Amino acid sequence: MQHSTKSIILYVLKNKNPKDKVDITRKLFGFKDKSNNGNYAYEREGLLKNIKREKWNKAAIFIDSKDETKVLKILRKFELRVLTTRIPD
Repeated sequence: MQHSTKSIILYVLKNKNPKDKVDITRKLFGFKDKSNNGNYAYEREGLLKNIKREKWNKAAIFIDSKDETKVLKILRKFELRVLTTRIPD
C-alpha cells in the first residue's frame, strides 16, 4: 500500500494590516460576494481552489505534499513568512 505524505503549512499574517489580512485570505480561499443589497450572490474562487486542503485556522493549511510547491509559491507572492512540516499519512 502506497502512503502519501501530507504537509502542514503555517504562514504569518502578524505584520499585515487588517485590510491586507482580509484580502490575502479572500484571494487564497475565495469568498461569497453579494451585490444589489444582497439580491445577487457570487462565489469568488480562490487561488487554492484546485488544491485539496483543510484550513485549520487563520494561518494553517493541511495539504498533500505534492501540492506544497504550488501553495508556497502563492503564499510567497504575498510576502508571507512560511513554515512547512511534512508528516506521513
